[in-house]
Amino acid sequence: MGNAGDWIVMLAAAGVMGWWIVRRFDRWLHEPPGTRLRKLALAGGVEEDEFVLLLREHEFEVLSGKHRVPLGVSVDGGPTKPTRLYFDYLAKKEGKYFLVKIDKPRQPIEWTASGLRERLLPYALLFPDCEGLAIVLPQERQIKTVRFKVEAGEQ
Repeated sequence: MGNAGDWIVMLAAAGVMGWWIVRRFDRWLHEPPGTRLRKLALAGGVEEDEFVLLLREHEFEVLSGKHRVPLGVSVDGGPTKPTRLYFDYLAKKEGKYFLVKIDKPRQPIEWTASGLRERLLPYALLFPDCEGLAIVLPQERQIKTVRFKVEAGEQ
């Protein structure tokens, strides 16, 4: 009889674990868009600096700053090597989220379609709920917004 009791306990534990997994998956599946961005907004503090003031001048609400997204890269099934993707701020304007990058003199942004694609597309793909990217140009005291749109291609 002890053998049957063990099976009942195991089945009950498996049932509870299965129910928990299905519940987590359902919650993740129905998670509203932008939840990941809201979590990021709550994660980082914002230091008052010239860039934050410039963003506020242009009616952006700075939610958080200095984010690092960890990534792993593997070539031909080899070992995964760690790398990171950085962005400077997460901001909101007119109810829409923007990732903010600061144009630095040592790594200037090439303002061509291919240059913007090569440099900024990974951010748009990692955070599809963002309206776009806001690029701070400190020398000109400007902010330019970059948006990517998938177009119907030639077939």
